[in-house]
Amino acid sequence: MGVHVISKLDNRQHASFNLEVPAQRELSDSSVRIRTQLISLSSNNLTYARMGGFLRWWDAYPVSEDYPAPYNDSSAWGIVPAWGYATVEETTIPELSKGTLLYGFWPTINTPTDLKLKRGSPDGHWVEISDHRQQLMPLYNRYRVTPTSTPILDLTTAHNPLSDSAQDELDRMAWTALFIGGVAGFVLSEYVFSSNSTQPPIHPLGSQAGLQWTLSDGDLSSAVVVNLAASTKTARVFSYYLSRKPDSSAPLGLLHVTSAVSRIEEADRSLPTSVPSKVVAYGDVDSKGSAEWLASRKPSKIVIIDFGGRANALKDTLSLIKNHAELQSCKVVIVQVGNEQKVYSTEELVVGRAAMEELGKVQYNTSGVQDTILESVGPEAYFATRDAEWEKWLDERHLSEPGLQIVFGSGVSGVEGGWDRLCRGQVGAEEGLVYKMQ
Repeated sequence: MGVHVISKLDNRQHASFNLEVPAQRELSDSSVRIRTQLISLSSNNLTYARMGGFLRWWDAYPVSEDYPAPYNDSSAWGIVPAWGYATVEETTIPELSKGTLLYGFWPTINTPTDLKLKRGSPDGHWVEISDHRQQLMPLYNRYRVTPTSTPILDLTTAHNPLSDSAQDELDRMAWTALFIGGVAGFVLSEYVFSSNSTQPPIHPLGSQAGLQWTLSDGDLSSAVVVNLAASTKTARVFSYYLSRKPDSSAPLGLLHVTSAVSRIEEADRSLPTSVPSKVVAYGDVDSKGSAEWLASRKPSKIVIIDFGGRANALKDTLSLIKNHAELQSCKVVIVQVGNEQKVYSTEELVVGRAAMEELGKVQYNTSGVQDTILESVGPEAYFATRDAEWEKWLDERHLSEPGLQIVFGSGVSGVEGGWDRLCRGQVGAEEGLVYKMQ
């Protein structure tokens, strides 16, 4: 049984080790003992490590005192969780019988782990209530029952080719794990930049932040949207929903900045939309062609969504706006969603925080926005809408993400290799890392 741990001081330092299966203590009331089955790795996981202390992601699955030294030192080592699926192996919750498959936020280990759960809403949703997880944002404490036509172990351990229906089921689960059910891109498009007259736009941090986000802030009808790192997972989902807004509330145009120009151009050709778009490489952000295209849309506002653009992408975009006469009067809004696929030094983090303040960036927090939606419309209505929209996206996933291949790995050793590639910035836009853990 294996465990993958990461240094809290230098996220590039990581290790895996095997454990003898310990004698399991008696399971507490209102608890399940789970085993991770299928998870994904992406740039999000780098964020969970980088900000794990501040945003308490390290709290989800603390290292055990039973781990070998030095990995049992929780001040120095941690487990970065990942999205995906796990099965219930033991239970004291009658509704969650042995073999139940849960979707949620799991440890990158293949040893048993205990969760303490209470019933959530809607039916099939459960909330982790362990004391050590109470400062974790609600999004990461929510788990949901996921019925499957084929048992998960048959999907992940089959030695022979799967049937077409079983392969499709596994693929949809892998894409859901990799894209986190599309939640970040969906709520950013549909609730932060709401086009629904009955749903006021929500501040990118959620209402708990107590910051103003007006109807004008959420209105894109006179704006051009610039997506930095347009080939990232969240950016692709965001663009999908943004391009389907009603004409009266859709943006005037969508400028994609990416390292995967041909893939995004193919997606824009394949998916029907009335929103004009242009795709440029990082080196062409501040080109005359980009400036003229932006100006031709005649915007009064330019909304830059930074999904993790490469080093100078934002600087070049702002320079383009500043140096073009027809764009200088535009209001500029910068929403910070993600970060570049790399491990940041302390100095880089300090510079990044200073830039947030200097440029007036607005930070985006998926959990904060979802919490606000749940308070305003209720979990039943929200999840019914979100789930239906995600199923539609899955049906069209190869149109939205042409050329993206799920790359399956195995076990903790596979996760270790994937983490190393993420830290080195070696995971390309055309691949998604998913791991069968057992």
